[in-house]
Amino acid sequence: MLKTRIISALVGLPLLFLVLIKGGALLTFSLVALSILGLNEFYNATKNIGIRPFKIFGYLSAIFLYLIFDKIKFAEIDLFVALSMLLFLLFLTNKKYTLKDYAVTLMGIVYIPLLFLYIQKIRCLPHGLYTVWLVFIVSWITDTFAYFTGKFLGNHKLAPDLSPKKTVEGAIGGLLGSTLASFLFVWIFPQTNMTPYEALIVGSFGSLIAQAGDLVASFIKRNCYIKDFGNVIPGHGGILDRFDSILFASPFVYFIFKYFL
Repeated sequence: MLKTRIISALVGLPLLFLVLIKGGALLTFSLVALSILGLNEFYNATKNIGIRPFKIFGYLSAIFLYLIFDKIKFAEIDLFVALSMLLFLLFLTNKKYTLKDYAVTLMGIVYIPLLFLYIQKIRCLPHGLYTVWLVFIVSWITDTFAYFTGKFLGNHKLAPDLSPKKTVEGAIGGLLGSTLASFLFVWIFPQTNMTPYEALIVGSFGSLIAQAGDLVASFIKRNCYIKDFGNVIPGHGGILDRFDSILFASPFVYFIFKYFL
């Protein structure tokens, strides 16, 4: 399993570098693809508990979000309200859907394409070419350090009802790894326009939020009686298994740089 995870990373990291450095249409296309694949995983998971989400509306909403990304001036909450009202009207015309189906359909749109959108928003910031890497550093360094720290030092369960393998020691190791990695990244690349000490704050709090995203995904999987969301990424599972912490870390990094730095 570990060997497969490493091979997948060696293949995926160059693609990630290409997409984030190039930006523009390539980044937009990649985020749309990830959003649709992630939505499909999420909606399929909820079928296990008798929910029938309006899948096509979710997919079209993901495409719509990115098509109008550079043309809208209103806040995400306004877009959320508009999509919610439209979806509710569509559900009223079809008696086979329930209120739960409506809620899960809308939750998928907010949870996946709307949160993925913040990667695009970060990339468009003045120093976005460098800042966007902090999202992945915070998330994946946390995941890596938490895995190995928990494997060798973990004794105290963090959230056994959600994820039996996660430990308190692993969570602390992930936090320390993220904090150190963020500090080093900003020290090496001052183009982020932040001090290494500010990086310590972003790395530490970002790690906590990334781990919260991981636990949210575990909560969904546990309630839908599945082990992984999919198998599209060998050794890692589905899109949501690999990007669950990214989904939470990206809005955090965006708001920090947009309003505080």
